[in-house]
Amino acid sequence: MKRFVVACGVLLACGTPPEENACDAIVPVTAPGASDGAGAWVVGGWTSDRVRFTPFTTFAVPHGLGREPTQVVCQTSFSADGPLAEQSGSVCLWLTRCGAREGRTDREVLVRNSGSQDFWVRFIIR
Repeated sequence: MKRFVVACGVLLACGTPPEENACDAIVPVTAPGASDGAGAWVVGGWTSDRVRFTPFTTFAVPHGLGREPTQVVCQTSFSADGPLAEQSGSVCLWLTRCGAREGRTDREVLVRNSGSQDFWVRFIIR
């Protein structure tokens, strides 16, 4: 029994390995985006125009900042018009690169939902 507990502790400490197929099929986001007037680019609304954030998918989110962003925030909901909650970790992974493709440019960011849950998302890019 002690060996089992130790093995479980080691597995939890190590976390999950990175996905090998994170860059296989990048989905372009076509939802409208706009400046919020305070230095951020917002894709998706509070109650409409959200992006369906399917599990185990990488998304190319265009932005109009004209510079490389410093932060991406994912606000998600279980429905297209439900309440939003900020996500982090595996649900909102901001990729630095996918093969030769930069993940953070003056035109787009690559964001991955590595979780197993389907969400609706609103991106805030700063």
